[in-house]
Amino acid sequence: MIFKNKKKFSVFIIIILCCEIILANNKTKTNVNVNVEGKIEKKVDFFGRRFYEGKIVNKLNKRIDFVYIEFKFFNDKNKLLETVKSYVYGSAKKFKDGTVSTSSIESGKTANFKCFTSLTPNSIKKYEYDIKWKVFYDLPEKY
Repeated sequence: MIFKNKKKFSVFIIIILCCEIILANNKTKTNVNVNVEGKIEKKVDFFGRRFYEGKIVNKLNKRIDFVYIEFKFFNDKNKLLETVKSYVYGSAKKFKDGTVSTSSIESGKTANFKCFTSLTPNSIKKYEYDIKWKVFYDLPEKY
């Protein structure tokens, strides 16, 4: 055994757990309390570009920052055709270090999104999405 002393082993485990907590706070989060409100609508703009539009609601008890929705589009053979990420049109928030998020959502509020794809309508048989964000006070001051 590497550790002949139980106390040293315990300290080692505590250090590892602390590192895991710190690293976990820097990862993008996903949660059932942040989700799409209503339906996601498929639309075409004036230029003929296809997009998916909707609203994301924040039911957490804190503001979330840098919120985006990531779509994965699949064909009829379940092959991934495209992955597209779109930040929400949220509120602007300037942080101490000068970083600015224009995709923040306050607790209890909603924000719109538009996610464009270059795929033809007939090629998309299904899509999946995931909503992700960061809480800025969990991030290091410089990243």
